[in-house]
Amino acid sequence: MGAGGSRFKSGCPDFFMISALFSAPVFNHIHTSADVEQRSVADDIRTVLSRAQKAPFPFSSLVLSANLGVFFDGCLLVEVQVGDGKNWSPFFKLGMLSETFQQSFPEQSDEWGHVEVDELVLKKPATYYRFRLRLEGEVPLRGIGVCGVHTSFCYREKKATRMPRGSFAAEVWPLSQREFFSPDKDRICSPTSLCMALRALGRNTAWGTVLQNVYDSAADIYGNWFFNTAYASQQGVDAYVWRFESLRELETHCTKDSLVVASVAYQEGELPNAAQAQTAGHLVLIRGYQDGKILVADPAGQTAAEVLRAYDAQPFARAWLKNKKGAAYLLRKR
Repeated sequence: MGAGGSRFKSGCPDFFMISALFSAPVFNHIHTSADVEQRSVADDIRTVLSRAQKAPFPFSSLVLSANLGVFFDGCLLVEVQVGDGKNWSPFFKLGMLSETFQQSFPEQSDEWGHVEVDELVLKKPATYYRFRLRLEGEVPLRGIGVCGVHTSFCYREKKATRMPRGSFAAEVWPLSQREFFSPDKDRICSPTSLCMALRALGRNTAWGTVLQNVYDSAADIYGNWFFNTAYASQQGVDAYVWRFESLRELETHCTKDSLVVASVAYQEGELPNAAQAQTAGHLVLIRGYQDGKILVADPAGQTAAEVLRAYDAQPFARAWLKNKKGAAYLLRKR
């Protein structure tokens, strides 16, 4: 703080100021049937309501993901509600999917916030949330993931750029989205990265099939986070939308059994050796780390030979952990 800022009282630091300064900027929760409060059935549609969940800090956004089993033969609608301890918002719809289609919803907005396709963005802080599921048919639900961002998100570069110990490199068969024969080839980074991750984890998944099964026709995009992780989970891996705050976390989540597809954004010159000059939002597969660099499979490479790259830790951390608040797909073998 500059001159004239807050002072310590009686020689002791302000506890609440320090708590806010050092609290985590993001959180991740995985919910199971143990977190359910109510169940009901009407007209063959099952409704499941979770208990009210208190977040570790006031949050400004939420993303949900559904981890499904392989034999999915039904329909699932996921909704979320937020509160401040006194009042609750209405339920916001975050996605509907079945064996044959997936759909986001038109703009939903009120005094609490609005839904940006797959993310609930709040206008005022919330401290509680609960989700509601509507299920029809056979929906093998393994878990619901919820990740949130602190209302006072603060990027701490020293912690964020701390590298994992040792080194690791997954064997990845590179795919360039530029080489896909489709007019959509410039906007399929998400399913292309997902396909590479699934193959690296032992799932023989066709590239075109991934595109078809994650496409959000309502929003006309392939990068809906809810649909990408839901599809991955149906291929036999556990998959959630996740938020990271440090590169060190890759030591646990980027292994022979687990991979991370990271969302990045950067301006020209901010990410040396980048496959494309700049982007407001792009997905890359993190395949490892070595000698102060993050190893990636970047589908924006013009050819498959240009997909496997190494990015310096500091600029990559800024592009991912700062600019996109650590958003990622986390995939793990079952």
